[in-house]
Amino acid sequence: MRSRIVRPAHGLPLSTLLAVFAAGCTQSDAPTAPQTSMTGVNPSTTLTEAELKAATGRGADGEFTRMARQIPGFGGMYYDKAGKLTVFMKAPAGGAALRSTDVVSRLRAAGNPAVQKRLSKSPTVATRTAKYDYTELQAYRARLSRFFGVRGVVFVDTDEEQNRLRIGIQSSASEQSVVQALARAGVPRAVVIISRISEVKQVKNLQHRFRPMPGGGQITFFAPSIDPSALFVCSVGFNARVASRPDKEFFVTASHCSDIQGRNQQTDYFNHLPQAGQPNGNRIGREFKDPRYGGAGGNCVFYPGFRCRFSDALLARYTNTNFSDFGTIARTTFARQRVGSLRIDDANPRWTVVGEFGFPFLNEIAHKVGRTSGHTFGPVIITCADTGVSETDIVLICQDFVLAGVFGGDSGSPVFEQVGDDEIVLVGVLWGGGTLAGAPIFVFSAMEQIELELGPLNTSDVDLLASSP
Repeated sequence: MRSRIVRPAHGLPLSTLLAVFAAGCTQSDAPTAPQTSMTGVNPSTTLTEAELKAATGRGADGEFTRMARQIPGFGGMYYDKAGKLTVFMKAPAGGAALRSTDVVSRLRAAGNPAVQKRLSKSPTVATRTAKYDYTELQAYRARLSRFFGVRGVVFVDTDEEQNRLRIGIQSSASEQSVVQALARAGVPRAVVIISRISEVKQVKNLQHRFRPMPGGGQITFFAPSIDPSALFVCSVGFNARVASRPDKEFFVTASHCSDIQGRNQQTDYFNHLPQAGQPNGNRIGREFKDPRYGGAGGNCVFYPGFRCRFSDALLARYTNTNFSDFGTIARTTFARQRVGSLRIDDANPRWTVVGEFGFPFLNEIAHKVGRTSGHTFGPVIITCADTGVSETDIVLICQDFVLAGVFGGDSGSPVFEQVGDDEIVLVGVLWGGGTLAGAPIFVFSAMEQIELELGPLNTSDVDLLASSP
């Protein structure tokens, strides 16, 4: 989403600004300008080859676009508020809508493992009649390549629950400017829902010393290019292993949790705090891989004038292999939607990582554990939205939003789904936060996006999902 994600204030040792700003969220489903007729419109006819490639998307967008090419009329899928897997299908011309059993059989034939795993949890589906199939929606979305140049645009998304596109704008933004931009782009007003949302901010700020280090624990680092006198705080996402370096242990955190975002400068990481007079005291790792942000001709070809990546994530190498508590996430005494516990549960101090989901589905419940707001959780409310970083020229492609609390210092936190009493499945790494209708939200990069840029990562000694249909 193009929330203008504001970089937190710097220069305050061990503190950052709260990443939540109150803002209302109103939907504008009714057109405020004359609609463009859909008759005879083929949204893909004027797209360049690069735009067509961008229109296929990644994450759920990419999978649903691929499935729409194999299942005529497929308009996307999501979980409804009751937890039922729900599928949009266009009614065949002159025929009745497909039965749920027919839809399931087609999904099983065409869906990738991410879809098959969901079907194993929900063997039946509900169906809704779609206005647009997913390829139509993505082709219209591809026309919005210059929307981050419209003042106040926060995000651009394909809304699976409404079978429409959704554009999020700040409370101070002009809706009419967005409507006019839609007309210039040749996107019918009826295809788009306009919502209001706050800025989403990168958030830098479990706080004790860990040996070995689980996901969710605090890390600190210096960023002299930002403020030579300040010490910054973030959270470890998850521990990882890399096939090309079997003798080393690594962890993943947010890319902006470094001296310079999107560039290797060998930022050193500490847990808990650097020790005075001992440069290596409490140092646990060093930045290893932080890909650059792409410009024209790179992975931002879809958004001229901006720099893009698919994830706000970097890979750091532990200075000692014994520092890694591989395959675990710190577990606290309780979880809430807004602010959870920071206290480690002595009886159950760790979650066990048992697999990965490449990306979330709408309305799945996602959790995070971070050093400032602890264990929070809530439903996934926006999937695969192209998201802008406030006061920068950065757009993050295909990011996901969760209705749950986040504070400064939680950047880098692991995002996961709970699949057992003690088992979790990784979904991504948190990097930002904001509010929606007064409620806190956090934003994260999904595992598929992270491994696209950092390379394949081994995150667990077990994979309970490997045997799923």
